[in-house]
Formats: sequence, C-alpha cells, structure tokens
Amino acid sequence: MRHLIFASLMCLPLFGMSTGHADAPVQGTMQAFIVEIDDNKESLKAATDVEPNQLVEYQLTYVNKGASNIDGLSVVGPVPEGTTYVSDTANADVAALLLVSIDGGKTFESEPVVRVETRSTGEVVEKVIPPSEYTHIKWKAESAIKSDGGTQFYTYRVRVK
Repeated sequence: MRHLIFASLMCLPLFGMSTGHADAPVQGTMQAFIVEIDDNKESLKAATDVEPNQLVEYQLTYVNKGASNIDGLSVVGPVPEGTTYVSDTANADVAALLLVSIDGGKTFESEPVVRVETRSTGEVVEKVIPPSEYTHIKWKAESAIKSDGGTQFYTYRVRVK
C-alpha cells in the first residue's frame, strides 16, 4: 500500500505571524525525504509516495525576508495520518524549546507527556503517552531569526504505518 506525502514544498504556519502572503517577512517551506540506509550510511531521496515501514524525514526551512530580526518564531510540523513520530528525531539548528501535541495541534506540552489516571481500585497512576500518539511537533526558537535572509532549519522523522 502506498501513501502520498502531502508536505512537500508547502507554506507552513507560524503562530503569531502571517505567512499566507508572499510578502510576509518570514516564509517557510517543508520538504519530505525518504531515509535510505545502505551499509550504515544514510541518504535522503525526495519523497512523493511512500511504502509501509519507510522512514521519512521532514525538513522545515524558514527565511526572514524582512529588514528586521524577528523574535519568538514558533514552528509546527504535523505528524501525518498513517505515520508515527520517531522518538528523539526532532532537531533545530538554533536553540529551541521542543513541544509536542497529542490532540491535533490544539495544545502543546514538553516531553514526556504524562496523564494521571484513576484505576477502578481508586489507585492513581501516571501514564506516559508514547511518541506514537503525537500529532504535531513544535519548536519555539530561543534566538531571533536574523533579517535580510536569516534562516532557521528544523527536522523530524516519522515512520509510515
């Protein structure tokens, strides 16, 4: 069964900023690559469709085309339906706080995601939500994206179900 990768070269949302227009100061793109491993060496191949169990790397690039540095950049990447986030693969080329969502991107929190459950016996236990239940990955950059072409780069990986 093949799945179509929808996130190739698309504009991405920035929270608190408008990127829907070509003249927005910060513009983002997202590309999807199949991760191929041969003789313990990784290579990336542009993804248009994928097969079950393949590893896909998403690369999000943001460029500041404005004349001023911009603080507080928040970048969100989806974990597409039919895939699961691969733990510990979210990276950024700048210092950034990593947050995850398990509710379709409505709320975000730090890892590990923990929920408190009360068992039928009345015992209260903490349950760690596994990365397989993440729906979105979010970074909050701790440094400004520089003006006039400053770039920030983010990556994460998912496995096709």
